[in-house]
Amino acid sequence: MKIYSILCLSIAIVLPEIAVAKLPPNPAFGQLEGTIDYCAQADAPSAAKYQDLKKRLVEDVQEKEVAEARKTKEYKESYDAMSEALGKVPHEQVIKACGSLLESKK
Repeated sequence: MKIYSILCLSIAIVLPEIAVAKLPPNPAFGQLEGTIDYCAQADAPSAAKYQDLKKRLVEDVQEKEVAEARKTKEYKESYDAMSEALGKVPHEQVIKACGSLLESKK
């Protein structure tokens, strides 16, 4: 259940940012993209949906701003930490939590 809580927190952080077309703070952005990328790998049949979600996250933000955010230490550390944490969770729980991430974006 811990993973479900982490994903819910990620969603709660990013939804307001998407609503105003603003990039989340670098640590939250790294966590979210780390989660989305991990979900795309873990749930290969839904990979395209996760990539679409990732694109929508930054669609109204300038590419330069996104690229700069991805280069920051905070982004990279958060991205790696999320990927590592998800790697320790049983696959079935990851799939369930990732599915919730897709459901929240409908």
